[in-house]
Amino acid sequence: MRRWMPGMFAVLLGADEVMKQYVEDYMEPGEERRIAGGKLLLRRIHNPGFALGTLEDQPKIVRNVSVAAAVPVFAWWLSLIWRKGHWIEKTGSTLAAAGAAGNLMDRLLRGKVVDYIGFRTRSSFFSKLTANLADLYLAAGSLLMAVRKIL
Repeated sequence: MRRWMPGMFAVLLGADEVMKQYVEDYMEPGEERRIAGGKLLLRRIHNPGFALGTLEDQPKIVRNVSVAAAVPVFAWWLSLIWRKGHWIEKTGSTLAAAGAAGNLMDRLLRGKVVDYIGFRTRSSFFSKLTANLADLYLAAGSLLMAVRKIL
């Protein structure tokens, strides 16, 4: 299992980057395409801030806090992947590290995060939300780690 974690990290990070690059190359800003029977939306949204655009007018703060938050996530992940057992925690930390890396790369290289996954729901609030695979990795990793703590 230990040997799989760096590979899993690379595949997850690569998938997010491929999707971001696809959206950047083939969609206009703000463009929206319905996929999966219209329940999922492919969008091209740039977010220079944190979630929901928080602090979007403070790019240095956003970048510095993102780096400060990502470093312990990576350190923790690296400390876990070489231990025997703990596969739920390792998988959760790998997902979280890949998510942190994907969004951190965007902030450092693009100056903003590229979001592209939207959902059609009855709620106007949730229908306006747009995420990316890195965000989903972070959420799934956090959920797995919470389950691990409960068990």
